[in-house]
Amino acid sequence: MKNRILALALILATTLSCKKETTPEVAANKNESPVEKLVSGNKRFLDEKTIHPHQNKQTVLANQDAQHPFAVILTCSDSRVSPEILFDQGIGDLFVIRNAGNLISDIDMGSIEYAVEHLDAKLIVVLGHTECGAIKAYVGDKNNEYKKHRSHIDDIVETIADEKEEKQISKENHLDACIIANIKHSLKMIQDNPIVKEKHAKVVPMQYDIHTGKVVSL
Repeated sequence: MKNRILALALILATTLSCKKETTPEVAANKNESPVEKLVSGNKRFLDEKTIHPHQNKQTVLANQDAQHPFAVILTCSDSRVSPEILFDQGIGDLFVIRNAGNLISDIDMGSIEYAVEHLDAKLIVVLGHTECGAIKAYVGDKNNEYKKHRSHIDDIVETIADEKEEKQISKENHLDACIIANIKHSLKMIQDNPIVKEKHAKVVPMQYDIHTGKVVSL
C-alpha cells in the first residue's frame, strides 16, 4: 500500500512538472530573442510572477548529453546577484561566469570563447551591479593601501585601477560612474575578441540594482 502511494505521488509530481514547462509564458518565451528573454524574465521577477522554467528533473535529463545556453552572463560573485533567479531562467539557459567585480582575465575570456565557439551562444551580457564591493575597494583606496599589503584582493583593485575607462573619471565620490566604467571596460575587451567577432555574438552591458531587483541596459 505504501509503495502504491509513493508511486502515485511520483506520477502526480511528474505530471505537474510537465505542465509547468508548457505554460503559455514558457511557450511565448521561445519566440523571444535572447535579450528579450532576459528582459521579460526580470520583469516577471520584479512583478513576483516568476514561472521558474527549466528547473526540474525533466530538464536535467534533457541536458545530460549537451548544453545549449542562449546567453553568456559575465557578472560579479556578489551573493546578492544570481542571474538565474533575477532573470527567471533555469538549468541549461545561462552560461554564467562570476568573479569579484565582473572582471576579464585570460581564463574568463577563454570561458566566453568556449561558450560562443562550441556552445553557439549568441548573446554575451556584462552584468555589473550597484554597490559593487570590488569597485568600492578601488574608490576607497585613496592612499593606495592595497598596494602596501600584498594579497590577492590587491590584484582585483589594481586590475580595476589599470582600466583606461576608470582613469578617464575621478574616482572621488563617483562610485556609480566607476561601476559603469568597469562594466564598459569588460564590454570593450569582449567586443574586441576575434572569436566573438567571427561568430557575430552580440555583447550587451547591463546593470542590476540590488536595492530594487531591476536590471537595466546601459
